[in-house]
Amino acid sequence: MAVTTDSSAPTVTGREAVGPAPRVRVGRSLLASRRRQVIAGLVIALAIGFVVFEGLGNALSYYQTVPQALAARQALGVKPFRIMGTVGPSVKQVDNRTVFDISYQGQTVSVVDSADPPQLFKPGIPVVLEGHFAKGSDVFDSDLIMVKHSANYVPAKGEPASVTAQTAGS
Repeated sequence: MAVTTDSSAPTVTGREAVGPAPRVRVGRSLLASRRRQVIAGLVIALAIGFVVFEGLGNALSYYQTVPQALAARQALGVKPFRIMGTVGPSVKQVDNRTVFDISYQGQTVSVVDSADPPQLFKPGIPVVLEGHFAKGSDVFDSDLIMVKHSANYVPAKGEPASVTAQTAGS
């Protein structure tokens, strides 16, 4: 190989010239490859699908009625769920707990609630309870009572007609 030094930079002449340098592969970022992008997209799509499925499943089964909950007692185990029924005539306070029954379509479940009941809670009203069945029992352990109230105002006996007229217009 002959090298001339006529100019400031050496030059290679003749057949001894070396071919181009091998290509150096520059590192790729985590999502640079097409395959990784597709896999990441599938994982994200599956995660979104799972969240939507779970959300819709919970929204579609907001609560179970007493007969539905009793029929599914074994499958429910001690998992939390919501149950709906009408409060029975006997409501008792025992050791900072509210003990009562709820009924629906002739079937009844005993309830022990550990929270303070809402002000509108009383016998004969429909309620939705959040909680679970006690282990090995058909007693429902509730930690939340939700009372349905109507927007209809019925005046008490002897209430002035002006109050009735004002509330009827609103």
